[in-house]
Amino acid sequence: MGTVTELVCGPKKVECRLDDGSSLHLPAFLGKFIKRADVVKVLPPGKDDLLVKRSISRFRLQCLLYTTVGYVAQPRLSENGVGFLARVELPERFVGPKTMFLSGDAIRHYFYALTNSNTPQSLYALLGVLEAATPADLRLAWHVCQLESGATATKPSERVWKERALNILSHPDLRKCYDTLRHDENAPPVFPYGGFGSILVQGDLSNDGEAFFADRILAYKPEMQSRRVSLLLRQCEFLADRVICRDPRRKLEVMLDSGLLPSIDWDLTWNNWKHWLRSRIDVDATFVRAGKYRLRGGEWILRTWLTALPSRLRVTVPEGIAADVERAKAINSLLGEHAEVVERIRAEVQDQPVEHLQIQDWFDRLGTSSHLRPQQVTWGADCDPYYFEQLRRRSTTWFLFRREYLFVWTNVLVAEIPQLGHATYVFAKPEDVSAFMRRYSCVTRADIRRNRDNVATDLGFVGRVVRGRKKKRWLNDVLKLASEKADYVEVFE
Repeated sequence: MGTVTELVCGPKKVECRLDDGSSLHLPAFLGKFIKRADVVKVLPPGKDDLLVKRSISRFRLQCLLYTTVGYVAQPRLSENGVGFLARVELPERFVGPKTMFLSGDAIRHYFYALTNSNTPQSLYALLGVLEAATPADLRLAWHVCQLESGATATKPSERVWKERALNILSHPDLRKCYDTLRHDENAPPVFPYGGFGSILVQGDLSNDGEAFFADRILAYKPEMQSRRVSLLLRQCEFLADRVICRDPRRKLEVMLDSGLLPSIDWDLTWNNWKHWLRSRIDVDATFVRAGKYRLRGGEWILRTWLTALPSRLRVTVPEGIAADVERAKAINSLLGEHAEVVERIRAEVQDQPVEHLQIQDWFDRLGTSSHLRPQQVTWGADCDPYYFEQLRRRSTTWFLFRREYLFVWTNVLVAEIPQLGHATYVFAKPEDVSAFMRRYSCVTRADIRRNRDNVATDLGFVGRVVRGRKKKRWLNDVLKLASEKADYVEVFE
């Protein structure tokens, strides 16, 4: 702890020289808020976290707290029933505040500009759009603002506010919160995207120094990372005015509007057959961390994910997407046209494995379309064709059984559910395939893993391959269990 005697401001850092002869090197923007004679205390474990105390009168201190924050909870009414307070998670530390309470007014003023005379009263007016503006309208207005800022000298603060307006109004939950706040000053304001970043606040320290009560946000920077990601269209949710893409494995969420997908004319019906789509879209985005507590097994657990900022999105759509959409629609139409046949076969494979040649023979006898394939009968949402095709091309024959595909190879038999969260099971090739299928239809994968009643031994269970991020590594591991030589080009990136 020391008293600031001199401030030396640089382009990236500000040097605070203290009365004990030491110096602190802090982020440059803090130079606008720290003054001479301030008492500064560094808060471990972070080297930049600090508590600033300033005398504003003979009997009163003003405190500033600069710290990293985690999840910011939903605001609740204070104990005296006046105003809202949001509990903010702080880093674990032995010295300094361990908890922060952020006032609802501070959130309203900083993020929603509802009582700030330096900004328009409405975020809609700031972007120059109507209150009924669609996400595509908002994006078009944002592009216009960017062009105008490039043609004229726009104040940095004005550009920041316009970007903040887009990021709030483009998020359905935040937009709903903002619209509610405009008409009801007693409504609880939501901290955008749940916190996770660095914040500078002004307020009061409790008498024991354990809690900080912030009544004003001076600066906030979310935890951000820029990434280029490839997203499967079949994992997206198609809504009337936007497409929400989620990647559960990487815990990513991206919201796209028609301004970003001009070549895709989707509607709500796409959700009925999207699992047949194979196309990917490439997204360049800046992600911020978001989170929410959920009750699981009687315990509240914080779930976090990365969500893309609408203002910093770039999307690349593949050229063949129109053909892929038509193909997916055609498959869905085929299954609908032959729904009775498909349902009968699905019921059949629920009880026992059926060879694909037998299913194809049924198709031929019933005169179904030549474009209808046996695997399409049980193909489910989120199935990945890569796993199916790699196993099918090496098989002498294969079977359908419930959600599984059973492939007979030269040396082994492979059981596969080509969906996220499932492993590949490998067995020694049975002498009697029919007997294996009858035995396999009476057990579960849990029975095989635990070898209940020696079922794994009876079936010749060799092992299972758990899928990871790299598909070709999965293929290499399966080929090893099958004692087959891996092709260098196929299994190595």
